[in-house]
Amino acid sequence: MTLIPVLFLGVLEVALRIADFGYPTSFFLKTKINGEDFYVTNDRFGFRFFPPAIARTPFALRMAAKKPPGTYRIFLFGESAAQGDPDPTFGAGRYLETLLRARYPGTDFEVVCTAMTAINSHAILPIARECAKLDGDAWIVYMGNNEIVGPFGAGTVFGPQAPRLWIIRASLAARATKIGQLLERLPGMLGAKGEERKSWAGLSMFKEHQVRLDAPARQRAYKNFAGELEAILDAGRSAGVPVILSTVGSNLKDCAPFASMHKATLTADEQTAWDHDYNGGIAAQAAGDFPAALRAFSSAAGLDSDYAELQFRRGMCELAVSNIVEAKRDFEVKKAAERQREKGVSLVDAAAGVAAVSPFGITGEELFYEHVHLNFDGNYRLGRMFAEQVATLLPAAISGRGKPEWASAEECDRRLAVSTWDRFRVWQANYSRVSEPPFTEQLNDVPRAKMYMAKLAVLQATMTPEAQAQAKKMYEEAIAIAPRDLSLLGNYAQFLGETGDFAEAVKQQRRVCETFPDSAPVFHKCGLLLVRQNQMDAAAKEFSRCLARRADYAPALNELGLILAQKQKMAEAEELFQKAIRLKPGYAETYVNLGFTEQETGKLTDAMAHYREAAALQPNGPSAHFSQAVTLATERRRADAIKLFQAAVWMNPNFWQARYLLGVELAGADQAAEAEKQFAEVARLRPDFAKGRSNLGVALAKRGKVDEAMVEFQAALRLNPTNEVAKRNLERLGALKTRLTQP
Repeated sequence: MTLIPVLFLGVLEVALRIADFGYPTSFFLKTKINGEDFYVTNDRFGFRFFPPAIARTPFALRMAAKKPPGTYRIFLFGESAAQGDPDPTFGAGRYLETLLRARYPGTDFEVVCTAMTAINSHAILPIARECAKLDGDAWIVYMGNNEIVGPFGAGTVFGPQAPRLWIIRASLAARATKIGQLLERLPGMLGAKGEERKSWAGLSMFKEHQVRLDAPARQRAYKNFAGELEAILDAGRSAGVPVILSTVGSNLKDCAPFASMHKATLTADEQTAWDHDYNGGIAAQAAGDFPAALRAFSSAAGLDSDYAELQFRRGMCELAVSNIVEAKRDFEVKKAAERQREKGVSLVDAAAGVAAVSPFGITGEELFYEHVHLNFDGNYRLGRMFAEQVATLLPAAISGRGKPEWASAEECDRRLAVSTWDRFRVWQANYSRVSEPPFTEQLNDVPRAKMYMAKLAVLQATMTPEAQAQAKKMYEEAIAIAPRDLSLLGNYAQFLGETGDFAEAVKQQRRVCETFPDSAPVFHKCGLLLVRQNQMDAAAKEFSRCLARRADYAPALNELGLILAQKQKMAEAEELFQKAIRLKPGYAETYVNLGFTEQETGKLTDAMAHYREAAALQPNGPSAHFSQAVTLATERRRADAIKLFQAAVWMNPNFWQARYLLGVELAGADQAAEAEKQFAEVARLRPDFAKGRSNLGVALAKRGKVDEAMVEFQAALRLNPTNEVAKRNLERLGALKTRLTQP
């Protein structure tokens, strides 16, 4: 009775593996690059912890399977803050690596960042156990932000909430088998429709899953975290690797709570009294009477101190009256993680470290973008704290050759080639993030937005031709020091593309493709650079190479569809977009592209349906604004449509369809100069879009720029010889120019 089922399951597991069913569950995959063995990250590692449609992907990296002589390998574990989100190429791990290389020349310090967005200790543990076999010299653990909202957390949206630890481990072990993956997919294969989320919506996904401070599920999550952390430390110790365990910093001063909940036992009468005191405190705070506000907030806290925003407001008022000690206590709405001091484990108190270099000793926007993600200065500070602790672990053969001082932030920025353009794009990406819920619902949303706008304005003002030349030189010098640094090469290609040197950008991106030939995104980026040069056939080849490595890579499918659409192969383009939707139903851009293609062919009803689907996937994002704007434009509500198109463009500056339709509305409103700007951006982002070039020509002609307008009409006709509007306008401008030049 036991043997037969066991044999059956064994045969089924082997058969599924032979058939290559399912997905690999390891964090690293072994591959050959130019005849050498390397480990690369597994794009589908997240499938075991998230629904596939919204699974997060590790940052692409490669690591020699056999550690080269003279290499000191450090594994960095954690979540998005440890990764360096939103741009891991400027994360704390990168600064750590740079600091160590600068101080200890002759040793090749290799920081392997295994951190990943949205994961928590349940995903970090299997990564750590895998890394225990990969010849590390030191481990750094910087985690704890996602224990409540991440997989199996008390407020997660990804599955069961805070089950017992043995259940979590059994579930993950089952999903590591092909049979487990088959059972997981079986309902969908049989046609059953679940309630699986289609798209990643950031922190707004957790709005309906708030957890009280004293909730039993929260306590189970804390207990699970302690168990997983202990297991991670055990994995390091069993491998004989010294482990550095770090506390986690957060923005206490300039990031209000995302949500607040009263204690469950608060009575109706107590609620009324609490509301009276709390609202009175808010009024006094707004009037600048901080002592009175503190008295009111303290009275409210006597009834219910669990309400997070109350504590934040108390902190603001105490800071205003210079009560620093009380402010530090009240801003700290979560208990600090228990420090573990065991044999082989050393502690870095990063929370205290970042506070020590902050005004009043309270961390704020000087080091953080928002709640936990560090900016450039913050990542340098964290990397420096890690480096100082690693230095205590180095053998004498390395430490004896060290320089007396650590490299400054400025020197590290030069080695990482942090240009003004890099700073601008990263800050802009964060500005888009904090312009959506739940950030826009925070108490400090308006002052934060003003801070971002001021920061971006300062950066933009410094983006001069002289600064561009200096940045290019800095990149060349940094690459000369580290010619195999994939992040440097990729960022250099991006910088060159943003500054208009597309030919050199493609050259640099192809170097990345050669050194990382298994990565789908690097070929996609190469294709995008070729699109910007209007080399569509060459771009299509790069997108095809991308898809050969990852068939469900929706951005590449989208680009191929757009190329077909611009070649007037509308049916083939629509078919490709539909394929992208089947493979990646949560990618809003596909629905926008399909809708735009349908709108171009006159199928407005179908287009609007797909725009609405995109809006449903991004209810507070650029796609939603775009969808609403198109609806308003069809209703001839031009002024309202313009505002929403502008919002979509502001949230995503590369949203060329929104720019095009914004230009159309601006032109209709006789705002020729503004329309010209939008159409010029469309031509830059999508040079193969004939209507964009033609409309740019019209805008230029209206402003008397005849020669420039003729160039655009000629470009439009090369792209689409049947464009009658471009043909007529070119003839008219030619005749006008002839009359003007006649004596």
